[in-house]
Amino acid sequence: MFIGRDEELKTLRRAITAREARIAVVYGRRRIGKTSLIRQAVGRAPALFIEGLEGRSTQAQIQSFITQASRQLHKRLPECGSWQDALMALDAAMGKRPMIIVLDEFQWLANYRQELVSTLKMVWENYIARAPGRTLILCGSIASFMTTKVIRSSAFYGRTDVVVHLQGFRLAETARLLRGRGFQEVLDAQCFTGGVPKYLELLAAAPSVALGMEKEAFRPQGFFVEEYERIFVSHFGRNAEYPRLVRVLAAAPYGLHRRELAARADIAEGGMLSQRLYDLEAAGFISSHTPFDKEPGSRLIRYYISDPWISFHHAFLRTRLKQIHDGGKKNIFISLRQTGAFRAWMGRAFELVCLRHQDTLARLLGFDAVDYDAGPWFRSPRKGIAGVQIDLAYNRADGVITLCEMKRQTAPLGRAVIAEVERKAATLRNAHPRRTIQPVLVVYGPVSKEVTSAGYFQRIVQAEEMFG
Repeated sequence: MFIGRDEELKTLRRAITAREARIAVVYGRRRIGKTSLIRQAVGRAPALFIEGLEGRSTQAQIQSFITQASRQLHKRLPECGSWQDALMALDAAMGKRPMIIVLDEFQWLANYRQELVSTLKMVWENYIARAPGRTLILCGSIASFMTTKVIRSSAFYGRTDVVVHLQGFRLAETARLLRGRGFQEVLDAQCFTGGVPKYLELLAAAPSVALGMEKEAFRPQGFFVEEYERIFVSHFGRNAEYPRLVRVLAAAPYGLHRRELAARADIAEGGMLSQRLYDLEAAGFISSHTPFDKEPGSRLIRYYISDPWISFHHAFLRTRLKQIHDGGKKNIFISLRQTGAFRAWMGRAFELVCLRHQDTLARLLGFDAVDYDAGPWFRSPRKGIAGVQIDLAYNRADGVITLCEMKRQTAPLGRAVIAEVERKAATLRNAHPRRTIQPVLVVYGPVSKEVTSAGYFQRIVQAEEMFG
């Protein structure tokens, strides 16, 4: 059953059904459902799906390209020694037939080089695209390659008609995939997986989300046990600096400034660090934020882990891998759920879910029609003044700053939260004395009558409301 992706499907189908030749680029991390999306969009239209081979030579890629094309076209293409010959042979074999050409895992086909990109552009424009009913779809799981070597390359710059950056499901789609599950399980699954469809399918097959995590993450043959290694090797090879940066960020849930990150990871604060951070951010493993009242190039930019599965691996799996592979201890996850470390991690994971749904929160709060910038707002401690971390702030064009505090807990939330938020609001008022500060509470769990009757929060949003 195909779920969600309505806007992405419409966009791809417009390209596929256009009278003129179109080029579409689809990219996103592994397991995110790129190929399923493309197949759904293509439907019964004539299409050629050719997939690259991970870690193989250029000649092996060309040979595989010829073999796959020959089988699907039911016509033997000649042996070729170059990409130009292979693409020209494909054009000849297709004749004048309308065709959607999907080059999947394009970064592997290209061997991360520019040669195929440049050659494909030339053959596409001068030969393949001249027949009616042709669409080219380039699909890849290495975002840094797809953005820099394809979308922004000199060959394809300004020539791509559609770009789809596919990301994880949001809560509403996760609920549809986990059909029949209660909101707590849906939210838990979102916190653990970030809405990655493949991961959700594994949890959906289990009697409960918790038992699914026990089986797939804490048993020797579980899918998640080696997933971190699979993802990192496919994205970054064996370069040790990438996992080192992620390990350092995993130990700082609310992130680090660039200088702090470089020092703790023991990496020079230069151009290569910028490239490493760009690659990690393009892959969706980390994110960066600058407070809305600072310029984008500000030294206050902060990097943090934004991929829930990467965060979960470092928090609970990495140090238990030997224990898991030994297979002696059972119910590791069930016991883990009772610990303070797990509850703290789930609190941060809930905040990341809220950040992902900031447009939904703006709609629930009634200002989605107003222009705004949104994201965390923070100040480092200085000269005896305590630092402050605001989970989510909306800097609105109507003169209001909406300060959102996100809480996930099982015990009723007491009045202490008001004092906590007011301290943050006071810092924000000092920084922006002409703006109205509007505190909002987003909560999963019970709220005491003391908090609701105090009238301090402009609105208390229950997490269930974000389903919309």
